[in-house]
Amino acid sequence: MVPPKEWRPGWIEEEKGLFPHSGDDMIISSGIWKWDMPEWAASNPKYKRNKWLKVPREEIDPWGTIWNRTGKNTSMGHPGRPTLTDWSMLDDHLEKYTPDNFDKSRYAPFLNMMELYGKDKYRLGMLGLMGPFQMAQNMRGFSNFLIDHKRHPQELKRLLAHFTEHLIECMDGWIRFGGNPHGFLLVEDLAAQNGPFLSPKMFREFYEPVFGTLAKAAHDRGRTWFHHCCGKIDKIIPDLIKWGTDALELDAPRMTGYTDLKPFRGKITFFGCVDIQTVYTQGTPEECEREVWHMMRNLGTKEGGFGAYFYPQAAHIKVPSANFHGFESGLKKYGTYSEIPDHWWDYPTLTKWEGYVVPPVPPLESQN
Repeated sequence: MVPPKEWRPGWIEEEKGLFPHSGDDMIISSGIWKWDMPEWAASNPKYKRNKWLKVPREEIDPWGTIWNRTGKNTSMGHPGRPTLTDWSMLDDHLEKYTPDNFDKSRYAPFLNMMELYGKDKYRLGMLGLMGPFQMAQNMRGFSNFLIDHKRHPQELKRLLAHFTEHLIECMDGWIRFGGNPHGFLLVEDLAAQNGPFLSPKMFREFYEPVFGTLAKAAHDRGRTWFHHCCGKIDKIIPDLIKWGTDALELDAPRMTGYTDLKPFRGKITFFGCVDIQTVYTQGTPEECEREVWHMMRNLGTKEGGFGAYFYPQAAHIKVPSANFHGFESGLKKYGTYSEIPDHWWDYPTLTKWEGYVVPPVPPLESQN
């Protein structure tokens, strides 16, 4: 989705000096969405013709949250200073900054792409820039957000419920305007490198009404429910499965670890990229090729259950082009379930994986 056509960031006094945050600079640089620049920006020569994309700046998104950008690359940047600094501001903030999901212009560019390229593809409608967990922390600031689960639970639950309802409207927008998605994708990181941000008990209390409701809404509309999540998430995967998640998309499967993901094979579909923190960015093309088999083995079963996912902003993380082609080559060699030797599924796997080590594939002939 793109920002609303009538969105005019930077025009009101409290937004002076703030630039638009679209989620991806390509949306602006390509002209898909055009910023109606306020006087303070239009009168500055260094901001004309999208030159402002190259300068350090603060941006504001349609939810009124602030992002820090360095101007040195096209990555989306990082959440900046909180804007919902006091819970007494909640109603006013949401009234002012809740985007319209039934503005067809927000879907139009991708509906056109679907007509050109997607009619014979499996289509996922992405719901917003990110999910309720991250939108709430962006508004409140990360530390305040975590503390809110204890000190302001009712206010936080109201905010999460608002986001949940909004994302269900987004599902209906995709359907109403002809996107005809087969499933919906939520982008939501729920864990750090070593484990979830919240205990499983607290996670269930606050987020079953969120993720369970969203999964049910997708299923009620005849769609599958996909969840992107980075971090070490094995402790909360049973809850996500219970609440109806059909598939987890992992940019870095080794962050959770194959050993801790393996028990969920066949219980949920994993969509995975060659690990962006290790092998994909730091390994060789041959290692990327072999890693495809290890993802198939550890995240899928001989009946299926693993799907390949290519990280869409490869340039942001500096993936060598040869490694991209190594990933492709691995899919051609190992990505067709019916062509994998049956004994490979019984071949022993590692119990301890070193970050950058990619073991050999099993021998072609059975050892028995």
